[in-house]
Amino acid sequence: MNKLVFLIIVVLFLLMMFFNKKVCLIQLFIRQIKVLKNDHTKKISIWDLMCFIVFPIAISALIVFGLHYQIDKDLANTLTTVFSLVFTILFGFAAVIMERSASENTKRKQVISETFISIVTSTVLSLFAAVISIILTKINNGLMASILSFAVLILSLTIFMLLLMITKRTFVIYCDIE
Repeated sequence: MNKLVFLIIVVLFLLMMFFNKKVCLIQLFIRQIKVLKNDHTKKISIWDLMCFIVFPIAISALIVFGLHYQIDKDLANTLTTVFSLVFTILFGFAAVIMERSASENTKRKQVISETFISIVTSTVLSLFAAVISIILTKINNGLMASILSFAVLILSLTIFMLLLMITKRTFVIYCDIE
């Protein structure tokens, strides 16, 4: 019975997320993938796709299913706090970065726009990771805990990579391009 209730909750949640135009985030994620293009070839960089999508999935799978690691309740609580802080800081930082968007330099505008997309993507992923971490505090072990641990690790690694990219691009915006 609990599995059926859980399945209904998941289906309803997915319907809310992907079929309501006001909250559907598909365009955001598509724009984020476009940020991963090579500036010289104007094509999506396979290396960037590997680093931002494939490697986080592979590393997470190896940790959770290869090493049989699950995020415990204490770590889930800590991660909830961390992701909440990241969400809050990035949300504010998005507003700050937009102040720099009034520029005549098209390269600067592109970097600012792409940085803004990465900030918003990281913010959304942090929100998802915080929610999953909260759920993990209530699940002790088993397949569901492994799946949620897998998801949190993927999100953590992806957010980490995006934060590194945001940091580098922020440096470019404020120091490098004049």
